[in-house]
Amino acid sequence: MLIREDNVSMDRLVKRIKKNRIIAFASISSIAAGLVIIFIGMTFYKNSISKIGIAEAIDYRTYQYHYAIISKEADAPFWEAIYQGALDQGKEQNVYVEKIGSNLSVSYSLKDLMLMAIAAKVDGIIIEPDDEEDMIELINMADEEGIPVITVLKDAPLSKRKSFIGINSYNQGQIYGKQVLEVLGAGKQKVTVLFNSDAMEASQNIIYSSIREMVDNENVEVKTATVNTQSAFSPAEDIRNIIMDTQNPPDVLVCLSAVDTKNAYQAVVDYNKVGDIDIIGYYEEDLILKAIEKDIIHSTMTIDAKQLGAICVEALTEFKETNQVSDYLTVDISVINGENVKRYIKEIESEKEVIK
Repeated sequence: MLIREDNVSMDRLVKRIKKNRIIAFASISSIAAGLVIIFIGMTFYKNSISKIGIAEAIDYRTYQYHYAIISKEADAPFWEAIYQGALDQGKEQNVYVEKIGSNLSVSYSLKDLMLMAIAAKVDGIIIEPDDEEDMIELINMADEEGIPVITVLKDAPLSKRKSFIGINSYNQGQIYGKQVLEVLGAGKQKVTVLFNSDAMEASQNIIYSSIREMVDNENVEVKTATVNTQSAFSPAEDIRNIIMDTQNPPDVLVCLSAVDTKNAYQAVVDYNKVGDIDIIGYYEEDLILKAIEKDIIHSTMTIDAKQLGAICVEALTEFKETNQVSDYLTVDISVINGENVKRYIKEIESEKEVIK
């Protein structure tokens, strides 16, 4: 009887040991499988991150200064080029340059973007101001907070900005005037200079007066027309109305912005005015260069946008380190026409290939 009970106990013990072994094996297998899954998952994640370039994009570098660059047209090609020039120069000077207001789902006013930069306590601000009185107050507010402000392309001379970096308006008008002289003749004597409603009136007036000075000895009628830039469709509509004016249509359109240049190009094409109206434009976007190549636009003024961005960063850093900087700095103006347009197109295409 005792032997039988001992046998039963031994059987139970053996079964229990086997059961524990099975549980232990299952547990070890589960842990091993989990580790394999984690390893595979991490490998996949790492490869995926690498493929989309995030791993390379993450930069933990620390910078001495943090500058903000602000414009209502932050995502326009011209401002993208300015930002790239500022970014490249910043890397050389241990400065991080942030473009405030770019690629946002909500549209913020220039005032709001300026307030964001001030609240972020950046070390310097680069801004293309508007004509609103609030902007002068905001520039002064930034200065009181110890944030130096550089104005670019448009100035706010009554504010406490440290420097203005842009184009010499008189020289720009002289260059426009020379281009106007090239297309005059053969009955073409009526020149219209397109003003922007949101641009600095003083700067535009200097350009206009300089153009008139250049063509003063010619029998030329030079006038201005204001393009409303308050909505997306107004500029195109205003330029169309100018071109289709049956009483006093222009022979030559002088455009002071890239947007006006593209709208003028589109209007002369859409309304069969190619050859009747010569366009003298601004900036070097693909569409404008192709139009020069096709002889639809006579020529365009351009500045080195990357150089402009670099000068802005240099000026801010100079002020941060020496507490002084030149009140006014200029960038060079170049003319693109039928003689050199292919070179510019080739340069832009080469830059695109490098980016790819």
